[in-house]
Amino acid sequence: MASTTLPTVLPDSAPSLVDSIRAMIGLFTGFELVVCLLRLYVRRFITRQFGLDDYLVIVSVVLQVAFAAISLVLTTVGLGYHQDTVPTSSMIQVHKYVYILFCLYLWAALAVKCSLTVFIMRLFPTKWVKRAGWAIIAVMILVTVSGEIPLIVQCNPIEGAWDPNVKNAKCFSPKTLEYIQLYQAILMLIFDVLIVALPIPTVWKLQMPLSRRLVVIGLFSLGLIACSCGLARIPLLGFQASASDYTYLGGVPLILMNVEYTLGLIAGSLPSLRVLLKSIPGLNSSGKGTPYPTRTREWESTTNGNGGYQLTEPTHWSQKWMSKKSADVDSIESESQQPIVIAGKAPDRT
Repeated sequence: MASTTLPTVLPDSAPSLVDSIRAMIGLFTGFELVVCLLRLYVRRFITRQFGLDDYLVIVSVVLQVAFAAISLVLTTVGLGYHQDTVPTSSMIQVHKYVYILFCLYLWAALAVKCSLTVFIMRLFPTKWVKRAGWAIIAVMILVTVSGEIPLIVQCNPIEGAWDPNVKNAKCFSPKTLEYIQLYQAILMLIFDVLIVALPIPTVWKLQMPLSRRLVVIGLFSLGLIACSCGLARIPLLGFQASASDYTYLGGVPLILMNVEYTLGLIAGSLPSLRVLLKSIPGLNSSGKGTPYPTRTREWESTTNGNGGYQLTEPTHWSQKWMSKKSADVDSIESESQQPIVIAGKAPDRT
């Protein structure tokens, strides 16, 4: 007859999933820290262009590292183990840490997405990018606040969210929590796509070689990899409704959440490292020794001597049918020290 004795301690030998969780979180968090610290060093000491986006990166890194640390602690109390090997006391700890992670998730995601959005707005300070960027940030804040409330008050009293010994606790069902997080995950995925797509129309219109445009777009499109992690996590949200192996089924979603954060921060920081990567062909934006055709006098007078690539757009809808004498002038800065696009108005040729 099979034994029904409940375990009192975790097994001495952890499943391979536990090692995978720890390795993936440690690897991606470590790489993210290196990239973000290099980005902050470049912006503070080399280009001396430390701004709001950099402060948001600091906040994002702090929140992400806290998220990663709690995730690693989770693997010491039972996450990644099969539930029938996890003691009841450890299950309470698992649910408590999962509750904290769910409450932290939206704020960490908001910080990462806001830092990337502000960074894009800074590099491409056109009217369209600024308006769209602030609109995206405003909606993300509303979604975060409104989404945080049901996660925090999912049980009354709150302790009932992780402690089954709390008497008369009224809580959302696991299925309800799954639907809430499904709704949030889909919205976050939409925000990711909107943020990544934000600079692409402007970059595409720059008067630079196609290969250079594709390099710039490619750097920002690295954020699509983070989007794929969010997309892959959606079908796995059902682990919360599993009463038989909750601790094991929650391992992969935990990895994806951490990877999603780190890739978002990495994607937003890599463009700032062009100074350090200027020796690599295609990444040097200084334009030295590169015979790109420009009208030198007009270019210098309209870009304040920064040099770069010109983008012409009509300043009024009616000018779509007129000549391009009046246009917006944009430029790519030298070695990440100035905005990639500088919006201005070309002088009239009278």
